[in-house]
Amino acid sequence: MADEGDWPSPTVSPGSLWATTYFEPRLPKMIKGDRPVSLQDDEILLPDSVPGGSLRHLYGKTVMFGYTHINGKYQGSYRTIPLKVVGIYDNSVPDKDGENPSYVSENTMDALFDGNVPESYTFAYVQVDSGDNVPLVQKKLAAMGFGVAGAAGQQDVTGILAALMSIGRFMFPIVLVCSLVFGLFLSVIWMKQRKRSLALLRCLGYTAGQLSALALVQVVQLVVAAGIAGIILGAGFSLLLAHSVDSGDLLNLTNLDSVVFDPVLALEMLAITVAGAVIGALPLSVRIAHTQPDELMRG
Repeated sequence: MADEGDWPSPTVSPGSLWATTYFEPRLPKMIKGDRPVSLQDDEILLPDSVPGGSLRHLYGKTVMFGYTHINGKYQGSYRTIPLKVVGIYDNSVPDKDGENPSYVSENTMDALFDGNVPESYTFAYVQVDSGDNVPLVQKKLAAMGFGVAGAAGQQDVTGILAALMSIGRFMFPIVLVCSLVFGLFLSVIWMKQRKRSLALLRCLGYTAGQLSALALVQVVQLVVAAGIAGIILGAGFSLLLAHSVDSGDLLNLTNLDSVVFDPVLALEMLAITVAGAVIGALPLSVRIAHTQPDELMRG
C-alpha cells in the first residue's frame, strides 16, 4: 500500500498483497462486505490479517496500491493504481493463492502487466459451461500433461455439510430397525420389573388386553420422552455447528444454510420411532399379559 497511513500499524509494513485474479468459488468466508460474483476494474478484495494487524478499517475506502511496472528485461519502475476496497475476506487458513493475496478483476490484472502475458503461471482456473462437461474437460487437460483438480473449493464442502444435515430422510429403515430393538428392550425392562404388580392387577379384574395396553402406553411415554430429548440435543448441536461455521471457527468455511432444524423431519422420525417401539414391545407385553397371576408371582 503506497500510503503508510493506510497501514494497520504505523511501524510495521503489511508486506506484499499479491494481486490475484478473482475467482468467486475459491474465496473463503467474507468478514466485511458481501461476496461479489465478479469485481469491477476499480475494485479489490483484501485479506483481513496482515503483519501489523487487520485491514478491516480499509473497507469502503479507495486506496493507492503500488506495483512494479516491467519496462524491459531486468528493468522496472514503481507505479500506483487507485482501487476501492469492496470486501475483506478471512485469510486465517492459507490457500493455494498464498498467505496474503488480494483479488482484482481480470482486466486489472491485464493492466498491471500492460496486456502482456506473464512468463509463467503456478496454476490456472478453467470454467466450463455445464457441470456435465467437467469430466471431459478434465480428461483433455490431463492428456495435455496438466495436473487437474476440482476448484469449487469450500462452497462444495458447505453443500456437503448441508446435505449431511438432511440425510435423515434416507435413514428411515435404520431408525425403524433400531426402534424395534429399543421397544423390545424397554418391554423386557418394564414388564419383568412389574410382574408382581401385573399379577395383582389381573386378580383385581384387569383383562389381558388392558394390561397389554397399559404396558404399551408406558413404552410409548418412554420413547416419546427420549425422542424429544434427542430432537432438542440434535437441534442444539446443529445450531452450534452453524454458529461455528459462521464465526469462522470451523475449517474457515462459508455460512451454512440458516435452516438447521426441520420440524417435519423431526416429527416423521419421532412417529417412526414410536411405531417401531410399539411393534417391538408388543410380543412380550401380550405374552406376559396372558400369563396366569400365579406364574407372574413366581417370576
